[in-house]
Amino acid sequence: MLQINIKTVLAWTLAGWLVLGSAASAHENHDQLGAGPGAPAAAKFETPTADMHENMAAAHEQVAEHHEDAANQKRTFGQRIVSWLGRAHSLVVHFPIAMFIGALAVELYGLWRRDRQFQWAAHVMLVVGAIGAIAAAGLGWFAGGFYLADRNPVLMAHRWLGTTIAILGVGLLYLGASARRSPDRPRLVYWMLLAFITLGIAVQGWLGGSFMHGGMNHMAF
Repeated sequence: MLQINIKTVLAWTLAGWLVLGSAASAHENHDQLGAGPGAPAAAKFETPTADMHENMAAAHEQVAEHHEDAANQKRTFGQRIVSWLGRAHSLVVHFPIAMFIGALAVELYGLWRRDRQFQWAAHVMLVVGAIGAIAAAGLGWFAGGFYLADRNPVLMAHRWLGTTIAILGVGLLYLGASARRSPDRPRLVYWMLLAFITLGIAVQGWLGGSFMHGGMNHMAF
């Protein structure tokens, strides 16, 4: 039977992220996202009308298509891979969102039914959620560039909150496995961390929506 060394796999994964990450920082243009250090751009708080929204969307789409065509002609194969990895971020983020929130719901339902068998279902969801969180955070760094600080505060908050959720998700997975091995031990830390991650994911989703849809007022009623 094939034995997999987890430390070796993690080491090679980290090395791969670092190599590709250096390429992402070197070749990808993240200026339009507000990534990287620098002074934030001055914000305009004019309330747009419906016609302004339509005109801005049409103009933005035309400009984006023009720039994308021009950029694609100059990109190497490695640069295209890095760009593709960044765009895959939006596909992966749904897994940790669904799995962590679902694990909390399953755990609460198990408490209500006083049935510890639901802990196993929650543990499986945490495994998928933790893997998804690591993938989403890693791909998010490709999408936003490998910078420690960003001039766009929404992007910076989104970057580091997502990274924190990925790290805490691994810790939560460990606590869940330990709790299953020792069911009589108190699970206060596990519950606190699960609640914190669930709240963090809600905030993270709101920040991501704000960033992608033009500002903090995108959910205005």
